[in-house]
Amino acid sequence: MTGTREAPGPRGHWFWGSLRERRSESLPFLLRMHREYGDVAQWRMGPVNRVLSLVNPEHVKHVLVEHVGRYTKGVGAQRLSAMLGNGLLTSEGDFWKRQRRLAQPAFHLERLVPLVRVMEEEGRHMLERWRTRPDPSAPLDLAQEMARTTLSIASRALFSTQVMDEADRVLPALTVAQQEVNGRVLSLMPLPLGLPTPGNRAFVRARQTLDAVVFDIIARRRSGETRGQDLLAMLMEARDADTGEGMTDGQLRDELMTLFIAGYETTANALAWTWSLLSEHPEVEDQARAEVAQVLGERVPTAEDVPRLRYLSQVLEESMRLHPPAWVLVRQALTEDVLDGFRIPASPRLIIAISPWVIHRQPSLWPEPERFNPERFSPERSAGRPRLAYLPFGAGQRHCIGQRFAMMEMVLLLAQVLRRYRLRRVPGWRAEQEPLVALRPKGGVPMHLDPLTSP
Repeated sequence: MTGTREAPGPRGHWFWGSLRERRSESLPFLLRMHREYGDVAQWRMGPVNRVLSLVNPEHVKHVLVEHVGRYTKGVGAQRLSAMLGNGLLTSEGDFWKRQRRLAQPAFHLERLVPLVRVMEEEGRHMLERWRTRPDPSAPLDLAQEMARTTLSIASRALFSTQVMDEADRVLPALTVAQQEVNGRVLSLMPLPLGLPTPGNRAFVRARQTLDAVVFDIIARRRSGETRGQDLLAMLMEARDADTGEGMTDGQLRDELMTLFIAGYETTANALAWTWSLLSEHPEVEDQARAEVAQVLGERVPTAEDVPRLRYLSQVLEESMRLHPPAWVLVRQALTEDVLDGFRIPASPRLIIAISPWVIHRQPSLWPEPERFNPERFSPERSAGRPRLAYLPFGAGQRHCIGQRFAMMEMVLLLAQVLRRYRLRRVPGWRAEQEPLVALRPKGGVPMHLDPLTSP
């Protein structure tokens, strides 16, 4: 196109470009790049591939909302599909629209209200597990505990099945799968999974473990051994409008795997980061605890309590501003486009990256961006802020289908813990970010738990 220009960015190494920096220090590299080159910047990923990075909310709206038909998920989704198959997160076009329509009713508010009981029960089981552990004074990994509990909630909510007995197999398998997928996303030329490299063998074993769990759930439901009015039931009952055919086991596996992983992984990470931040800011923890005492007292929480726990929601929103679980969104142009004077070619060699982690640290949008301050999300402080200045759940038609479910679950779990324990971080421990497919706290979140009352 005439009259357009190339986005600026670092020159990097003559062959690798900036790939090594992106691999070794992903988040600081992206932040430095935008502070040096502006809202639209690009870097080379090897000799021919480029990444165009956007952080301006108006630019994000152009790609994710206003001209969504011009863009596809592209290579990022293709490489994620090694783990997730062709589910909601990775599928495109009419197939994605069909699957989204089928799954959407499962996340309507009236279907979520009965799940509060599941969330409360699993939170209570977690607290009982903490109370009866052999050495209550020993540190507890809150990241691991949040993963186990949200895994159990997701399995009960999505397919009315408890997988806690499988947690010791499922959680390590998910970690291995994420690490390998992350490596494939950042690889110039990912090796075919059929090649027996150590990484490929580990990934295939992890995927087989996850597949065995999910296919077993499908088989037991088809045989009538289990029943439930859940997402699995809705997907199994769905029929194609033209052919009348239902989903195959493979299609069910892809959708369940996507929602299962998204339903537990992002929520667990958001909660783990929140506990880390609360342990650094006891004054915020005390204010959140006071709100829980005022709203709930000692009674069992209900769905109606969630909007009343407003400060607790603000704590979570601020935690996800600093540590958004979905820290980068990737697109590719289907047709040539122009954005604020910059040319966007329709090329498989160009990836468009939108990083909520960087956007949430723009001083023009978030004064003192590194400071943890839940008051940012009060109605008064939020007024006038661009809507896409904050996107922990994505944006546009591909925004997270489970946003309401996740917020309800996180608020309720936080409330249950806050009225039983005060958290203290292990001396000398510091949180470190691990940007895999989701943004994890590297090495967990070890905490000492001081009981506040007798359960």
